[in-house]
Amino acid sequence: MCGRFFIAEEGEDALLAMMIEEASKRQRAITGESAIARGEVFPSATVAAFAMGRNGGIGSYPLQWGFHRPDGKGLIINTRSETALEKPMFRASMLERRCLIPCSWYFEWEVRDARSGPDGPSLQIQRDALPRGKSKSALKIRYAIRPRQAGLMYLAAIYRYEEGLRLPVFSVLTCEPAREIAFIHDRMPVIFSDATRRAWLDRGADPREAMKLCEKEMVFHTA
Repeated sequence: MCGRFFIAEEGEDALLAMMIEEASKRQRAITGESAIARGEVFPSATVAAFAMGRNGGIGSYPLQWGFHRPDGKGLIINTRSETALEKPMFRASMLERRCLIPCSWYFEWEVRDARSGPDGPSLQIQRDALPRGKSKSALKIRYAIRPRQAGLMYLAAIYRYEEGLRLPVFSVLTCEPAREIAFIHDRMPVIFSDATRRAWLDRGADPREAMKLCEKEMVFHTA
């Protein structure tokens, strides 16, 4: 899954800097403020995203992270890519409202039994609150994960407009994990590189075919 990701603030990529500036201007025009997230990004934050505008051109827009659930209880921050086209809540967005979220890496947590102990002195262990039903002796180990290929990574997402909100909202698509990180979690975000990102934004393309171009080799370190 993808519950947090990171956008580097220093040594910013020129394209990323342009995207943030463009999205900030659009957010200011819509809401009167500019609050595009950088650093560690949490659900409900507003980020700069590549998307196709109403005129058909690709630009940078301010999007808020998380579809609101129909019952009003929480946000849908991740959507399973394998079944998104089958579900009424996501189908139209998969076909017509696809977007990309640029970032430096994303975070994921491996849950371990605390009794086994850490693998070494450099391993950072976080005793975060565990999901209900998990052993109280478990530890959560945080990893920063990104594609092996250098450069910005782009999280594949879908967006929609919700009544009462001034900005569109998005949900990050997930898929089965790359072999290297399967021990950490059984899901990972669908990720594109700079070379393949335009395939995801092509409204005429089958999203299932576009996802075949996503990144398959990942690297990671404790964070």
